[in-house]
Parts: sequence; C-alpha cells; structure tokens
Amino acid sequence: MWKAPLAEGWSSPIVADGKVFVTDRRGALERAAAYDAATGALVWERTNPIDFDPHPVGRRHGNGPKATPVYSAGKVYTLGIAGWLQCLDARTGAVVWSKSLPGEFGERRPLPEGRAFVQQEDYVVVPVAAGEGAPVPLFGYTGSPLVVDDVLITAVGGARGGTIMAFDKQTGAVVWKALEENVSYSSPIVGSPAGRRQTIVATGPQLVGLDIATGRELWSVPYQNQYDETIGTPVVAGDYVLLTAVGRPLSAWRIIADGDKVRAVEAWQNQDLSSYLSSVIATDAYVFGMNDGGEWNCAELATGKLLWRGGNFGYYCTPMLSGDQILAWNEQSQLAVIAADRKEYRQLALYRLGDEPSWTSPAVVGNRLYVRTRTSLACYEWK
Repeated sequence: MWKAPLAEGWSSPIVADGKVFVTDRRGALERAAAYDAATGALVWERTNPIDFDPHPVGRRHGNGPKATPVYSAGKVYTLGIAGWLQCLDARTGAVVWSKSLPGEFGERRPLPEGRAFVQQEDYVVVPVAAGEGAPVPLFGYTGSPLVVDDVLITAVGGARGGTIMAFDKQTGAVVWKALEENVSYSSPIVGSPAGRRQTIVATGPQLVGLDIATGRELWSVPYQNQYDETIGTPVVAGDYVLLTAVGRPLSAWRIIADGDKVRAVEAWQNQDLSSYLSSVIATDAYVFGMNDGGEWNCAELATGKLLWRGGNFGYYCTPMLSGDQILAWNEQSQLAVIAADRKEYRQLALYRLGDEPSWTSPAVVGNRLYVRTRTSLACYEWK
C-alpha cells in the first residue's frame, strides 16, 4: 500500500489514532516519528542528540533504538538506546516530559574525550553533561517500556535508581524504584498469575514479579546469563510464567498464592524450545514457538511435553496469534501463516515481503500489516 524510508534501528512499529509510531537514528540524531497509517505520509518527527556505540558483540544489530514505543490516552512514550525516555503528544509530537535515565539515575564519571566509550565487558559510558558520562547497558536500552494504569514501567538501573522503576505517565515523576541489580534486555509485561495482578520482568540475574502499585517484590527465581543477556519477553498463560534465553531451555514456573505470600515453583523445562532472541506464544493449553534452529514446536502448557516439531524458518521470529493462526515474521522479511494446531505442523502460506533483513515484530490492524525492515516502514493489505 505504501513505503516510507527509515534509518537505523530495530524498534517495532505501533499503530494508534490513525498513525504509525516508530523510532530510528540518523547519524548523531535519534528520532521519534509518526506516519499517517493510511498513506504513509510523515505527520511529525522529534529528534534528540545521541552518542552511543554498543559493545562489539552487538554492532551487527546497529546502534539505533530497539525499544518499541508504547501508546496510551493520546500520548506516545519512547525509550532511546542510550536511555532517553520521553512522553510525546501523539497528535503533534510535542514533548510532554522527558528525562535521561543515565543522567538522572546513573553514577557520574569523567568522560576524558567527551565521547561515549565501551568499558570492557561491563557497560557503555555515554555523555550526560559537559565532561561527564554515566553507564548504560553494553547493548543499550532495548527493553520496551510498559504503560499500565497510571504509570510507565521500564528498566533503569544506575546508582541512584532502581533496576525497574515506575514513573507517573502524565508528569514523569518517580512513583517507585525496585531492586538494586543490573538490568537485562528483556521487556516488562503485566499479567495476573495466581490471581495477583503484577508486572513481570527479567532483570540481569533473575526473573521477578513486582506489585504494580508499589514495586514490592512478590516472587523471584534466579536467571543469570552472560552479559545479563536475557532478551526474550516473559509470557504469562494462566498461572504459568514462561521464558527462554541464550543457551536456556524454555522454562515454565507456576505462580502460587498462599495468603499474602506468592511463590514461583518450576513446573518444567523444554530443550526443544530454546531460543536466544525469540519469544513464544501460549494459549490456555498449548505453547508455540520457534527454536534457534528455525524449527517450530508445539508443547503442552501443563507439562511441557512436546507434541510436534516441523518447518525451517530462519533464526529469529517472535510470533503473534490471530484467531487459530500464527503470524510469523522472520529476519529474512518472510511472513509465514501457521496453523495453531496441537496435532501437527501446518504452514498455510508463506510470503516474502522484501529482500532486506528485519529484526522486529509487525503490527496488525484489521486487514493491514505494518512491517519494518533495515531501511523502510511498509504497509501491506490482506486481500
């Protein structure tokens, strides 16, 4: 239907109020932009200076923003790769509030050459003031913020902050801080396992459930990886929380409430669904996902028992469930439609929507599909 040029970055597009919101980076400027969802015309853009280069391990995925924007009640919230968090008016792009996470919550240190630099395998130091820097994660801030009720929840870290923090979504004021440990590259989610509504997030060393109103820790399980490199998003299905990461099997914990206390008990592991980057999806009884070998798998939610395996679909794909079909977009700009069937693997259709790489999730609105590739944002229509 249309195509618009984009620069560097791997944040996914979102659609709201007739617009597509996305972020990218052109040289020394990081940009948030809104495009008309029907025509692809640029509606507004907002830029901020950026100085960040990741640890060499992450350079093939670039130095542009990776956190996906979030929309709520006429506002769009973006998080840049170096920790620039902002709330923008979705209609005009005007800044409602903004803050530098490393500048406000990080430990200040000298910046000898006035430029960002990688500190061994610990962190990247980015400029926050004249001659001063503060650390951010080795690969930048990649977890997408979450808006729930009246707060925005996101990973922060830093000597004066919490690992996870909540901000008033209208003003940016700090509501709560939780934990004192490294952040990961995963995104927080909201769910109600065991009937307790909470935000669930993988930090550097663990997987935790936090009270949304106060940030109080409800439960936690150890989940440490090299470089704090948990990337996939936790998934909630009933009373289960699922997660996989680099070299880790897909694991399921059952969340159990006992009076005022909440605990997590490991229910099962499934080596067939191990994935470095991709997340899974779950129904009320089954789990579907793609492992690092490109194979699709279906397992029972209650036991983790493998029901089937099939296909060969590249290396990265975080799927979406649409009715009784799975929509799967991979790093080769291929879109597969797979039956969400517990009996067997069935690929219903396969489309190639370009020749460029893509490391994002598409947005589906009615009969329109919005996808981001290395150099463009495109809209397709289902016929």
